[in-house]
Amino acid sequence: HECAKRDDNYKMLTEKVFVDFEAERAALRSGKKRARIMCVVHTYEGDHKNVITNYRLGGAYERWLGAEVSHVSCVIRSHAVLDGFTVGSNKTDPSIGAVDIPHEGAEEYGNIFQKVRSIWSYVYDNFYESYDWFHIGGSDLYLIVDNLRLYLESEEIQTAQNGGTYLPNGDETSQTPMFLGRRFANMGDMDDIFNSGGSGYTLNKAALKTLVVEGFPNHVQHTRTRAEDVMVARVLRAEGIYPYETKDEAGGERYNPFLPGHHLAYSMPDPWNDWYARYSIDIKFGLDHCAARSVAFHYAKGDMMKRMHAILYGLCKM
Repeated sequence: HECAKRDDNYKMLTEKVFVDFEAERAALRSGKKRARIMCVVHTYEGDHKNVITNYRLGGAYERWLGAEVSHVSCVIRSHAVLDGFTVGSNKTDPSIGAVDIPHEGAEEYGNIFQKVRSIWSYVYDNFYESYDWFHIGGSDLYLIVDNLRLYLESEEIQTAQNGGTYLPNGDETSQTPMFLGRRFANMGDMDDIFNSGGSGYTLNKAALKTLVVEGFPNHVQHTRTRAEDVMVARVLRAEGIYPYETKDEAGGERYNPFLPGHHLAYSMPDPWNDWYARYSIDIKFGLDHCAARSVAFHYAKGDMMKRMHAILYGLCKM
């Protein structure tokens, strides 16, 4: 079956990356309050069909592997479920959670920053009080919700957003802004680091509030560019917020801007003449590239997204 084809994607998802079911079960048994995560998708009317395939909330809707299985990226119904989901588009469609969010300038690829700028403002105005974390990406993002939630609940992240010294005890009245994702150095410039939009990036409440309330009104208000990830990072940097290092203890990347197989097969060009080599920071290769508990992959389209989900959740028929 195509699902269990022994290619590089299969190898990375069976020999390195896994969903930490044991830790997830332990977290559920603990009875502790779980991190509330909202996923935000930016897209346009012509791509709604892919959002339906990849992100639809509730219910199995497509037969694959000979059985009804809901294969979704931002919401994994059969295991971990996100707490919230919305689609920022140029047309409202309640069937996929899409909302027409007006923005400055044309509806085009070269103006994604203005689109994302408006989407973040919409999210802040409507959902700030309801969630702890907000993750944004495109319709070809595969998000491993179980691993993301566990990472956000980890002592490392909880301590970091409590100032970096002590774990929170519930009495806190302030929060350190957190900006999580795959760090890239723009054109190799270590003074211009941003979180890649491909695998998406994650903001806590403090970072979202700073971005919308302080950042957008005072920085690059009318800039039109496709590089929304670079611009969001520059706005946050102007407010003293920098991309957090999200590699695991072995140096593996949790947020991955390509498919698993691409990262497995990638080798540094000679000479260093491609953008990924220039932009990457302390890159690792082969199975060492991806964190075992990775949280996101990019370019997961159509059946590839379904296949990745099936492999990770033990649904592949051999």
